[in-house]
Amino acid sequence: MKLLLVLDNLSSSCGANVGIVYELAKTWMERGHEVFCLTREDKYHEIDQQKAGALHMVWSFRVTEDDILNTVTKSNKWIRLSAAGKAVYELTHPIFLLKMINKKFLESSEIRNEYKKQIEKLFKKKTFDAVIAVTEPFYIADALASANIDADKYVIMMDPYTNNPSTTNRTRNKKLAKEQRVFESARNVFTLDFVGNDMDYLSEKLLGKRVNFCVPKVQKYKLVRNTNSATEENVSEITNVYNNIDEDSNNDTSLTSSANIDFVYVGQLYEDIRNPELMLKIFSRLPDNYILHLYGGGCEQIVDKYKEILGDRLVIHGWVSSEESAIAQQNAHILINMNNSIKNMLPSKLIEYINTGKPILNICQIQDCPSLPYVQKYPMAVNVMPGDRTSSMETTEINEAKLDAMAQEVKSFAEKYQGKMVEHDVIENLYSDCISENVADMMLKCMKD
Repeated sequence: MKLLLVLDNLSSSCGANVGIVYELAKTWMERGHEVFCLTREDKYHEIDQQKAGALHMVWSFRVTEDDILNTVTKSNKWIRLSAAGKAVYELTHPIFLLKMINKKFLESSEIRNEYKKQIEKLFKKKTFDAVIAVTEPFYIADALASANIDADKYVIMMDPYTNNPSTTNRTRNKKLAKEQRVFESARNVFTLDFVGNDMDYLSEKLLGKRVNFCVPKVQKYKLVRNTNSATEENVSEITNVYNNIDEDSNNDTSLTSSANIDFVYVGQLYEDIRNPELMLKIFSRLPDNYILHLYGGGCEQIVDKYKEILGDRLVIHGWVSSEESAIAQQNAHILINMNNSIKNMLPSKLIEYINTGKPILNICQIQDCPSLPYVQKYPMAVNVMPGDRTSSMETTEINEAKLDAMAQEVKSFAEKYQGKMVEHDVIENLYSDCISENVADMMLKCMKD
């Protein structure tokens, strides 16, 4: 088969959705299929030549809207501005404000229309058996739905759209109409399980096109480990080889040391849906040898406040490459998964964590957190969550006694499991539906049937 992927970008810093589909594409090519790609680029999202070189062909185009917005919103000055400061800037820069309104409230019609034009233009030169639009953003799927082409249309949907909690009642009907159009035009819509299970607003006919899948980030490989030192079923000591530790080395850049217990969080933080305050409050109650490493960005004002409280116990690394992120995860004693306050959105980093076999501290913000079905199968994880909060709209304060209890639970977990790992063959058995090759083969079967 000749498959065309339509992506938001194919840069070295591409988001989780693109990263997931890129891994699926590698399996499709191993199975003998040709995979092509259409994407946009701007000065912040230039084509990653290594990724592009692995595919059969990549076509790209530029949209001026992105360059205008990114020049401002990707700057450190903008990131650190307060909400009032951002509002003042928008009001005094009318072109920027117009582009922001277009992107946030009018669904980026400029980019959507350009994607449609580029898809149709490409089909005049080439033929493909299937076209796969990867969301987020959703306007890519909307563009494919409206494109006049002769090929089967598919969508891989990993984020909620109509049922996104940030959707207002005023815009919900508009979003629903677009989502219905996308489902109607597609042969199948592949939806992450926690997204697809939350679509009861669609008709039975359209839901019949939905194909659920689990986050496909478990890899098939064998780690170097000391299998003779297992202390509990399915758990073994981490070897120095796996941790990249040389006992004779004085390298101070290693995260691990005999005295400290190193916790690592990797990812983006958000004040509204992934606020780090609970994590930092818990950490401020832990012993002095518990060190928190943050890789990524967001919520700088909150993080800076706790940096003053925690001092050297909070290490802010900022954004790093995917290779550096992988090394940080491997060198951690405990990995922290910080969940969203939304029941149909899950940080895909959680599955990367599971894949390492390391102990996982899973911090939930709501009771019906979509991470729970994944974490409850894992032999070495602890779930921490506030009260009976069931939605991001609730603002129940957590009292000091509850925070102290959470901290004690984390301390007991760390003392029991730091320095241990889950055997990878156990992970592969528990999470077979999260193995990239298995998900890729399932999608291929749907496209062939």
